[in-house]
Amino acid sequence: MDGLKFRGTRLIKILQDSLGKLSYPKTIIIHLKSSLTDESVWMDHEQMAMVFLDLAKNAVEAMPHGGTLNITAGGDDHQVIVTLSDTGKGISKENLPLLFTPFFTTKPVGEGTGLGLPQAFSIVKGHSGDISVESNADPQQGPTGTTVRITLPRRQKFQDKEARVILHEEGD
Repeated sequence: MDGLKFRGTRLIKILQDSLGKLSYPKTIIIHLKSSLTDESVWMDHEQMAMVFLDLAKNAVEAMPHGGTLNITAGGDDHQVIVTLSDTGKGISKENLPLLFTPFFTTKPVGEGTGLGLPQAFSIVKGHSGDISVESNADPQQGPTGTTVRITLPRRQKFQDKEARVILHEEGD
């Protein structure tokens, strides 16, 4: 990621672009709902589309026998909130704290790098946002599945027609 390219865009367009690139079996149903009256946001369209695509892919992979992925968009004048909830197998309690750790994966060797969620975390934080995960993998505790919630500011403090954020570390 060589810097974020912020611009005015529409949140629903970002979500639709993400879902348009997602391949999934007919046994999975995806619902996209929005309660936003104003869909305008100031963010890096391509980077956020990649975040939503990666999260939707994870949800699909968690439902190998089918299920439902509900994606909702809401918010107010200052922030937008996107929630992705699946009816998949869930994530064990011991793995939840490790989700954003680079190279951590529960997938078999060769099927995952463990970089998708850390990269999503980095992109969301680069937008001054927050990402959280709740999950249940134990059917005795209730329905299994995972919910990822992303909260993002609607506009950036430095908002300009075109802006880039480049993070670097200065030496001593």
